[in-house]
Amino acid sequence: MRRHLLPAAALALAAIALPGAARAEDTKLSLTEGGAVMVHPDELEAVLRAEAAAPTAAQAQREVNTAMAAALAAAKAANGITTSTGGYSVYRDGSAKPERWVASQTLNLTGKDGSALLSLVGTLQQKGLAMSDLHWQLAEDTEAKARDEALKKALTALRARADEVAGLIGLTFVRYQNLRVDMQNPVRPMPRMMAMTASMAAAAPPPSAEGQDVPVRVVVSAEAVLAPK
Repeated sequence: MRRHLLPAAALALAAIALPGAARAEDTKLSLTEGGAVMVHPDELEAVLRAEAAAPTAAQAQREVNTAMAAALAAAKAANGITTSTGGYSVYRDGSAKPERWVASQTLNLTGKDGSALLSLVGTLQQKGLAMSDLHWQLAEDTEAKARDEALKKALTALRARADEVAGLIGLTFVRYQNLRVDMQNPVRPMPRMMAMTASMAAAAPPPSAEGQDVPVRVVVSAEAVLAPK
């Protein structure tokens, strides 16, 4: 799965005290402003699963291992696609008659060339792998640039608000006494998945995935110090 290297949910730069002590006649103003940019996703991620059921654990694992080895070989032969394997599980299904063992392992694929990745996914589905997840997301460098832009917008809005309020009450902005930055992770819609049998997968064309713009948001809070003009 895609690694989220950037800060999760909230990154707080709390209590950044700026130089200079507040004077008795100064006024402190608490403000919060946000900045956002809309960005088109530029990286496609797919998670597929090799699964097998057999009378014995050894046979189920052997079938999964064979399928995964073939899938990895096909994936590594494709240009511009990052490949990694995920969790491996084996369990006894006592509800089946006769009893059986089920083994499975996931395969993670990411790439910026959506057509190439979708073509590979279609090939792997025909080989018997099942789709677990498919979605567009922001590449790491794209998300970082968007956060920088959103931060600049938020800070600009914060200063404009401080100046506006100060002007309304006959004061002037001096400095920020504290500053807090909240980096919010982009939210992507949860994909709708459908169970697919091996025969359905073999007959189906490659899947489709259409990305839509997602907002990258930054919220800044500060205590602004205002003083008489």
